[in-house]
Parts: sequence; C-alpha cells; structure tokens
Amino acid sequence: MKKAELAFNLLSVPMDAVMLLLAGITAFYLRLHSVSLVGPIKYDLQLREFLLTAIKVLPVLVLIFAVLGLYNLRGARNFAKEFSGVIIGNSIGLLVVLLLFFFNTDFNQSVFPSRFIILATWGFGIVFIMFGRMLLRLLQRWFFALGLGLHKLVIIEGEKNEAKAIREVYRHRKYGYRVAAEIRYSGSTLPRLEELFQRRQIDEILQANADLLYDDNLKLVAFARSKGLDFSFVPNLFEVQRNVVETYSLNGVPVISLKNTPLDGWGKVAKRALDIVVSLACLILTSPLFLLIAIVVKLDSPGRVIYAAKRGGQGRDFNFFKFRTMYSHLSVGSDYGGQEAEKVRRELWKVNSRGGQNGPFLKIKHDPRVTRVGKFLRKTKLDEIPQFWNVLKGDMSMVGPRAHVLDEVQRYKDRYPRMFSIKPGTFGVSQIAQLSWPDLPFEEEIRLNIFYIENWSLWLDVKILAKSFWLLLFGVKPKEDY
Repeated sequence: MKKAELAFNLLSVPMDAVMLLLAGITAFYLRLHSVSLVGPIKYDLQLREFLLTAIKVLPVLVLIFAVLGLYNLRGARNFAKEFSGVIIGNSIGLLVVLLLFFFNTDFNQSVFPSRFIILATWGFGIVFIMFGRMLLRLLQRWFFALGLGLHKLVIIEGEKNEAKAIREVYRHRKYGYRVAAEIRYSGSTLPRLEELFQRRQIDEILQANADLLYDDNLKLVAFARSKGLDFSFVPNLFEVQRNVVETYSLNGVPVISLKNTPLDGWGKVAKRALDIVVSLACLILTSPLFLLIAIVVKLDSPGRVIYAAKRGGQGRDFNFFKFRTMYSHLSVGSDYGGQEAEKVRRELWKVNSRGGQNGPFLKIKHDPRVTRVGKFLRKTKLDEIPQFWNVLKGDMSMVGPRAHVLDEVQRYKDRYPRMFSIKPGTFGVSQIAQLSWPDLPFEEEIRLNIFYIENWSLWLDVKILAKSFWLLLFGVKPKEDY
C-alpha cells in the first residue's frame, strides 16, 4: 500500500468518528424539537452526558468498522461494497447499544433514555459517514489528478482484445492508476519487469492474457511475490467456473466439486421475486413513455410500433418484445419484412463487426436498417422498455445474459450451453461492459456472463441493476451507432 493510500485510510478513522458524533448530536437535537411528533420526553436529556457516553461508544464502532475491512481500502474504492459495509457496521453498533439499552438500567435511564435517538443516530450515521467518505474520495481523486499517490501498473497484454477495455479504464487517473508499461508476453518479459522494478516504475502487475500458458503465469506470480507486488489476472473460461467449489474427502482422497450455481433452490425463488417487484415498478414508472415513444416511432416510419420476435431462452424459445427501431420492411419476421429483410440481413453478415460471416452474432456499425428514431432509442436503451413485460411474464430476468436471435444462438449454443442454464436478462454484466466498450469481444461477453452465473447473489443483482440505471440516466452514451 502506497503512503498516500495509507494516509487516506488513516484519515477515514477520525472522519468516521466525527461523522458518527455529528449524527448523534443531530439525532439528539431532533428529539428535543420533535415532541409533538415522537411524544413527550420522559427523562432529562443532557447533551454533556450524552456526548461523554457517545465518545466512549465511538471506539467500539470504529473497531467494528475495522473488523469489517472498511479501513483496508484501495485507491479505486468500490462504492457499493463500502456502502454495504457501513450499513452492516452501523447495524452491529446499533445492536450493541440496544443490548446496553435494554439490559443496563443505569445506561438506559441516564444516558440513552430515548429509543428515537438511538434509531435516528443509526440512520444519520449511515448518511453522514458516507458523506464524509465521499469528501475523502473527492480529495483523493484531486490528488490522483495531480499525479500523486497513483499505482504504477504494468499490463501484460493478451493476443485478443481483453486488454483494450482494461487500458481504457486504467488510463483514467480517477481510478488511482498510471499505466507504466504495456508488455506483450515473451522471453524478455521478466527481464523487462525487473528493469521496471529497479527504476521503481511498477507497483502492480495485471496479466490480461486469458490464454497465457500455466507455466508462464507461474513465473509472473513468482516474480510479483518475490518483489512484493500486487498481481491480478484475467481468468480463462475454466478458471471463471472454479469460483463456486466445495471440498470433501472420499475414502481419504480429497475431492473438489464444482457446484452448479448459487441460483439453484432458494436463489431461484429470490431472483424471481426480485424480477417481479422490479419489472412491475419499471412498467409503472415508464408507462408515460409508452404512448410518447409509440407516437414518435409511428411518425418516423410506417409499421408496427412493437417488434416481436423469437429469442433463445432457458430451455425454450420465447416471444421477445421491444420498440421497433428498424424500418418495418427491413425487420426480420413474417409479420415484417419477410424474405426481403432476410436477404438484406444475409448481405450484412459480410460486413459483420463481430467476427465477419463466421461471427457468433450480427453487429453492424451504422446499420442502414435502423431508423432515425431507432438510433436514439438504441443509444438510450428506451427501445428495451417492453422487455419488462417479458420479465414479468417469466421469459426473462432483470439481470442475465443478453437474449440473442435464434439463428445466432445456433452458432454458439452447443459450444457454450452454460449460457442457457439461466434466463436471459434485460441488464447484465456484459451489457454494462458494452456501454463503455461497444465492440466487446464475444469471448469476453461469454466470460463475463459465466462469471455472473457462477457468482450470483441477490446483492449482486441489486448492484448490477443500480449501476445499469445509473449509467442509463447519467452515463456517457456511446458514440458509435450499433
């Protein structure tokens, strides 16, 4: 950990303590001025006694935060993880105070005679602590912009395009990195790394070649460990699938079992419940847009407003709905362009941006079939609003792999059957990646989706949905038209 990074971690401790104290004071005065709402104050509230006891409780809360790892933070902080940690830490602290409140009479009557103060301090504590940490984050990013405290990163590039998105991310200083070198792995890589280390131009190695040989990976790991450097890597498809494992002994022989997915059993029930709640809420919230978009689509070009077509799903095909973004006579389907549209589509395969004629699916830059309104709807993802109905019906999920056209599915279904072990999703990890990397390689899309399947959790779905909605509303839209 760099000195600047350590300094900001140390600053987090007094910042949290101050914010917790401010939360307590705010709750204290709020209680004094909310008699008509909360009820009469039964005991004499003295700010001095309250503060003295609060100061005694603060080290316990800070210790809880430390145990939860909230002071082991890298330069590029994970907001969702930090936020959940603050909620958990505050909740544990609330439990400790409640135990004292209910089982210690003296503590109850002389220090915290108000349940409202305790609960309000918990709520204000979460808000105030996150506010304080956001201030530190902004200060740290200002330091990063000045080139102070940056991690010097060396990227070992792959033969494919994995390193492209990685470079785009790490070249933004706000993440706390400076790309010191990009090296294609060869026999001279280790001497080159040694040279960079001697010049103090390396803090971390990122191995971005998913197909690098096992022995070469071991050499890189050994070098990083011997120099005390951080090491991370992009996994191949098999390594992605090793995340959910259990070990057991069979007649004394250790066996590692690859578990299917956390989505089995109750996980499936929880995911379906989330889908119903969120899709229904989205349908209600976006209902005013339905009529507006329908009118605009109709005025822009003749034809049906909603485009319906078959898509490959979990175990069966289903009718997939979206707002029509192509000219009706160029849209595939018997109810649309029919044979004429199929002929145009076959011609477009020759200029496919995702692997040419042999690519897994069709992706065309500046697709001539797309209408003017269609381009806008695709960039803003407003064309996907009708998919919420697919989710509510149970054909799709709010989060999952992208739903592809049937003839495209046939190109890769046998090779990647794992993709069809769960329902396709309106949002997902690969969909988020494509917002910043429109020509995301298909192998990378597969790897991201398999990682999601193997590591699913309800909290992961919530984070993906939150990030997706944030990017859709406030994110920078892609420049390329697809």
